[in-house]
Amino acid sequence: MKIAVRLGLAALLVLAAACGRREQAAPAKAAAQRHTLKGVIRSVDASRTEITVTHEDVPGYMAAMTMPFPVKDDPQVFAILRPGDRIEATLVVDGDRYWLEKVLTKGFVPTSGAPQFSAAGVSPGPEGVVTPQPNRAVNVGEPFPDFTLTDQTGARVRLSDFRGQPVAVTFIYTRCPIATACPLTTAKFSKVDAAMTQKGYGELLTLTLDPEHDTPKVLANYAKLAGANSKRWKFLTGNPRNVAEVASRFGILYYPDRGQLVHGQGVAIVGPSGKLSTIYYGNEWEPEHIVRDMEKARTEG
Repeated sequence: MKIAVRLGLAALLVLAAACGRREQAAPAKAAAQRHTLKGVIRSVDASRTEITVTHEDVPGYMAAMTMPFPVKDDPQVFAILRPGDRIEATLVVDGDRYWLEKVLTKGFVPTSGAPQFSAAGVSPGPEGVVTPQPNRAVNVGEPFPDFTLTDQTGARVRLSDFRGQPVAVTFIYTRCPIATACPLTTAKFSKVDAAMTQKGYGELLTLTLDPEHDTPKVLANYAKLAGANSKRWKFLTGNPRNVAEVASRFGILYYPDRGQLVHGQGVAIVGPSGKLSTIYYGNEWEPEHIVRDMEKARTEG
């Protein structure tokens, strides 16, 4: 799977919340690919054992960009990593999974790091884009604040419209060039849509993190390509500040960088009573997990 040909690795920012869930990662298979990655650390997320790196081209594999990477290494190595460190590491790609190991520091260089956030909940980030504030995620079991956005048909949609049904929520942007990020999320959600159509209950919401570009018309075209039924699967956009506020409540952060949108991935289940039932961060979830958790949320109310 050469990213130079298939449009790259996942440009995602995996961010943690206290009650987030993640499936246990399996060891790398013998056929896993390994590449040398060189770059500068932009930020360190100790809670997810992850670093965001502005890296050089990986010859014959991936273009230079800024993106987050899980780190599988000695904890003492991870503990000394700091923003501004120049590193060299081994990038391991095993199917849809990837991580860094054998991380070596090569000195320190100045770096501006990630965007700063205000106490107001959202903030103008790089390039003037409104970005969410961290550490505002709703915990599992708590009521999720109601919100109103616009779907691909131009209709206003409130989360409270779906009381009595489990709702699965995920996050994409239509210009995402990375095959294993937003396109993969949408493909997985398509399978969830098919399963829930057979079961006859449940709602799906896909929230764009690029609302200024992803208008209802753009989302309608994207939804058509995904085979989405607008009665069950809605693609949402809205005022950038409102989108950022909703994303922050789900623990999803994003910011523009070098022409791309670095963003968190996740899938949340809001139960019939409006409480957050389950949330997965990253892309290590499968459609059957979401179908199972929607069934559980439906029976628990």
